[in-house]
Amino acid sequence: MRILNFPVLIYENILKHLQPSELLLLSFCSLRTRALISRMRHTPTYTVFILNRPEEMNYALVNEPEKEKIVITWNWNNEQMGGVRTERIKSKYIDLECRITFKKNSNTPILWCSFENQSSRKRFATVLHSHMCEVFHVKPEMQFKLSLDYMNELPYTNTVRDVTLLDTTVNSQVVDEFFEKFHVTRALFSKSYQMNNPLKDSCKFHQVNNLFFDGSTWIDGSYLLKFDCQNLVAIVPYVRENCLIKFVNQWLEGKNTKLRTMAVMLDEDVNAPIVLDRFNLTPWNAKEDKLSYDLPVHDYCKRLFKYFNDMDRSGVLRRQSDGLRAVMRGKLGQFLFHVLDN
Repeated sequence: MRILNFPVLIYENILKHLQPSELLLLSFCSLRTRALISRMRHTPTYTVFILNRPEEMNYALVNEPEKEKIVITWNWNNEQMGGVRTERIKSKYIDLECRITFKKNSNTPILWCSFENQSSRKRFATVLHSHMCEVFHVKPEMQFKLSLDYMNELPYTNTVRDVTLLDTTVNSQVVDEFFEKFHVTRALFSKSYQMNNPLKDSCKFHQVNNLFFDGSTWIDGSYLLKFDCQNLVAIVPYVRENCLIKFVNQWLEGKNTKLRTMAVMLDEDVNAPIVLDRFNLTPWNAKEDKLSYDLPVHDYCKRLFKYFNDMDRSGVLRRQSDGLRAVMRGKLGQFLFHVLDN
């Protein structure tokens, strides 16, 4: 089909009904198709590189938190694709010969490319992102979702907006190397359920302001007291009432100066209202003192915070040194500490 031979209104209408992955392949066909797709109205969004298996990388658009849509996959294990003909992919930054297949369920394109070395793979990932920024108007800041086993395959950049870490076999030294190499500007998510999570013995990740941890069995009471971040949302089954009391006392003593929100899911027998009983609290008026969460917390925790709406006890704590106030809420298995705006 020679789409560009159609009248303008017809091919523009066709383009509106194509999926992002289809538009991406079309943008590689010629400079003219690239320009046409670039002129379309694209919803500004972020993208994420996904590295969770050997010899393969995925590139996805993120329209909603944690709901990325893969638009293209490339694989550099090219030996098994000998029967598929070679195609030429070319744009302002990319000139590549590869074989193209499609995933059965999603119809996502897979590029099978014979990259000569790791640096050429990294360069391709980097220029693909530049292409997406110009043609699809995506935000320039990269995001990663990966097992650190494949850290060396990541594209060339120094800054990353959000990072999601998956299960890995590496140690804490490699974790520190990652955070030395990449400056994470917004949030770190841990989706690993490993008991020996290498984050436990890492110190470099503490520089990230917003931390979100699933299944963080490695965080005990003493480790909780080490955090000095802006927002912490975590599942911490080994944190008990006495540790939460120590955490609040640290805040009263003037520590945790950046803290905005700490929301933790505890073991179901941890009685968080006991923590509130240890402090001199004033009643909390939800209409006057609204809980206004920072963007990463607001974006990623909408579903989780539905569980925090029905608490057994609530109150407001005032810090004497500067008059700063915080809302404390608790019930069996849940504890919320939120510093109010002045």
